[in-house]
Amino acid sequence: MIKLFCISTILLIFVFSLGESTLIRPNFYYRIGWENINCIRAPCPQYSAQKVNTNENPIAILSFIYPDGYNKSYLNLEEARSLIVFGSIQPNPDFPTEAKDLKVVRVYKSLPLGNPASATDKYYIFGDNGIRCITAPCPSTDAVLLNVRTKQAVSDIVMPYSKNVGKYFDSAWLGSKTVRSDDYGLIGQGTINTGKITISNAFIHLPDPIGKCDSLPLLKCKDGSIMTYSRNENRCLASPTCTQSSFCTLGMPVCPTGYRLDQFRATEANGCPKYYCDPTFVCKTH
Repeated sequence: MIKLFCISTILLIFVFSLGESTLIRPNFYYRIGWENINCIRAPCPQYSAQKVNTNENPIAILSFIYPDGYNKSYLNLEEARSLIVFGSIQPNPDFPTEAKDLKVVRVYKSLPLGNPASATDKYYIFGDNGIRCITAPCPSTDAVLLNVRTKQAVSDIVMPYSKNVGKYFDSAWLGSKTVRSDDYGLIGQGTINTGKITISNAFIHLPDPIGKCDSLPLLKCKDGSIMTYSRNENRCLASPTCTQSSFCTLGMPVCPTGYRLDQFRATEANGCPKYYCDPTFVCKTH
């Protein structure tokens, strides 16, 4: 009995000696804020994390612990105001009793030129619920409330970007990110009404695309032909082929603020340039 007591005591001492760093902390979705604060002494947290879809007060954040592979120029300072982060909050190792860090699992960034948020907006992810219908509308998509995990079936998801950005916005790319069965789908900030959700802002999982685009062969085209491509839902060039070159107009569109122009020789345009306006914070694919 004494031996068992001693072993239990040693185990308890060992567990407590491991400290805060070994605790398994729950992950939640947080909307990030930033203020340019000038402090007299450290620590000086300039960020805040507010758990979405709750009335909890924002938590001051000193720094973020990101996995490898993130371009932090689109994540820090004022850029952080457009982020939703999935992760856990933990004590800062240098100021364990005074400041907190956010350990990041996933990052989502809002697309430019969304609509002003409505007072009724909440944050959702979307998944296929398996319902199939003969006639429309068909509530085949579950809108899952972040951090709450309740869900509601919807038949339509309305985005503002084709209208706000213009005809060069890649709606196929955005559509491929809307209803997913993995962790790489977008987060929609919107309001559900009569089976339809109207999105004010969509937050894209970063990095985008998730992996590298496939390497493409260099074709030897005969005289008068050029290599042309299509562009897939990951914004990668695909399906290289030789196309008879033709006369192309010289006009080049201008993308709105927050977007950059992408162009390539398109098979469907008979070898002429095809244009897209892509968000500036996503990776270039070619």
